[in-house]
Amino acid sequence: MTDDTKRRAEDGTAPERREEPTIGTLVIDEARQRLGRVMAHVGTRIALRPPGGGREWDADPANVRLAHEDEDLWSHIAGARTPTGWRR
Repeated sequence: MTDDTKRRAEDGTAPERREEPTIGTLVIDEARQRLGRVMAHVGTRIALRPPGGGREWDADPANVRLAHEDEDLWSHIAGARTPTGWRR
């Protein structure tokens, strides 16, 4: 560990390490503004599918975050409607 890396780890300025979401987890692909469920990890990408079913797409893990509680609620009613601005 370099001195700079050690200092950043100690003072809390080190970049936050993001864990990959597990299969089945509901996430937001921020690059596409789409809600999706993790289907697989394929190489350096994450395969996602809309909660109500549909075509899978690949996402860059750097652009994926866990869905918030209110976004998770939308997944339960995804068959009826999705939030404004989101595509299914």
